Amino acid sequence: MRSGKAIAAVALIFLLGAATGGLTAHLVYQSRLEGMVKGGPGAMSRMILKRMERELNLDTVQREAVLKIIQETHGEMQQIRRQLHPQTRRILAQSEERIRALLRPDQKEAFQRHLEKRRRQWEDNGDGSHPEGAPPPRP
Repeated sequence: MRSGKAIAAVALIFLLGAATGGLTAHLVYQSRLEGMVKGGPGAMSRMILKRMERELNLDTVQREAVLKIIQETHGEMQQIRRQLHPQTRRILAQSEERIRALLRPDQKEAFQRHLEKRRRQWEDNGDGSHPEGAPPPRP
């Protein structure tokens, strides 16, 4: 009987450790993701550069050149996003209407609150990029 309790205790400790490790990893990942979203394009550029410095051991000249390339690429991507913005807005508006058509009145209110929260996050980001799943503000 004693060995059964000991095995159960060890198993419980193992499971608690695994759950704690998983939760910690999730929270760290979520924190990094939120930092990138709230930090805007500069945060993303810094993260990319930091990873490349670490993995490639860039020297100072390479670092500056890579940073310039990252910044230029970001500008080009912003230009493309601006061009696609009207189409994106139209598609998102259509999908919102299709979802609304499926919802009960109480769900529609919750859905509207969800959309408004996502739009505020998008607007708070300020640079035209937005968190995943966040619709751009309506015209």
